[in-house]
Amino acid sequence: MPTHVRWDVDFNGRLGRPKRIARQIREIAPEFVELRVEGDRGISELSAVFTEIHKCHPKIEATVGLTAKATAAARWGYPITFLWAFEGSKRFSHCIPKEARAVSFTPEEETILLLPEVLEDFAKSKAVELHLPNVNAVRALAAKGHIPIPRPQQIREVSERISASRPSMKGKRLVVHDFFLCRMLRDLFPKEAGNRVDFSGCQAASRLVYVDWDGNVYPCDSLPIRLGNLLETPFEKIWRSPARQRIVEAIREVSVDSESCTASIGSFGGCRGLSHLASGSFDSPAPLRDEKKKGESPRRIQEGQG
Repeated sequence: MPTHVRWDVDFNGRLGRPKRIARQIREIAPEFVELRVEGDRGISELSAVFTEIHKCHPKIEATVGLTAKATAAARWGYPITFLWAFEGSKRFSHCIPKEARAVSFTPEEETILLLPEVLEDFAKSKAVELHLPNVNAVRALAAKGHIPIPRPQQIREVSERISASRPSMKGKRLVVHDFFLCRMLRDLFPKEAGNRVDFSGCQAASRLVYVDWDGNVYPCDSLPIRLGNLLETPFEKIWRSPARQRIVEAIREVSVDSESCTASIGSFGGCRGLSHLASGSFDSPAPLRDEKKKGESPRRIQEGQG
C-alpha cells in the first residue's frame, strides 16, 4: 500500500464526501498525507478530515490559500504543517501569518517567469521554506483542458535573471519537485537546493498515490490515469488492480539515472507521468526536443485496459 498520499480536499468550489474519503485514507495507514485545501468549504471540513486521518498518526501537511478562514484554522493547534500557496502576482511577504514557516508557488508555463520576484520576496520574508511543486495535471486538465508545463527556454530565461539578482537564501530552504528546475537552482544556491527533497525516481503507483476532490484515485497528480474511486471501491482493491500493476511495471522499465532523464524526458522535468501524458510512453523523448527513438513505438497505458 502507498506510504504517501496527496489529496485535493476541494477544488474550484467542488467538494465530494471528505469524511468518507478520509476514512479510506486512514485505513491504509500512510506515513505522510499532503492535503490541498483550496477554498473556505474545504477549510470548514479540515477539522473532521484531520480527526479521521490522525488516527493512524501520519505526518500531515496542508497547502492552503491566504484567506481569513485558513489563517484562523492554522491557529487551531492541530499538528499540521501549513504551506501558504500564492500565485506570484502579488507580494506575499507582508500577507502571510507571522508564524508562517513555509510558502508554496507552482512554477508553470504562465507563472514561471515570476520566479525571480518570488525568490526575492521569499528572501525578505520570515518564511524559511519555499516549496516549488510540479504542475498538477489532474487539476490543470479539469480547469484549463491542458497542462501548462514550463518550456525549456523559460527555465533558461529564469535562470539568467536569478543569476543576475542572486537574492540571499541564508537560513532558507528550497523544496523543488521538478528535476531540471532543481538542478538549475542547485547550481545557483547549492546549499539551499542541496537540502531539498531528493529526486529519487518516480514513485507513482508504488509509494505515492493521488486522490482528487471527488475521491478518484490516480498513480500521482502528474499521471491522470484513473484507477478507481474511493466512494465506490475500497482502497486496497484499487491498489491490487491489474491497471496499477501495469503502470508500476512500465515505470520500473525506465532507467532512473539523471543522464537518462536528461536525454529522454528533459522537457517534462524528469516526470514519467507528464511524459506519458504528452507522448503515450513513460520513457519517450520530450516532443519539444523533436527527438524520437528509432524502431520503438510508444507504450500506452489506458484507463480501464484489462
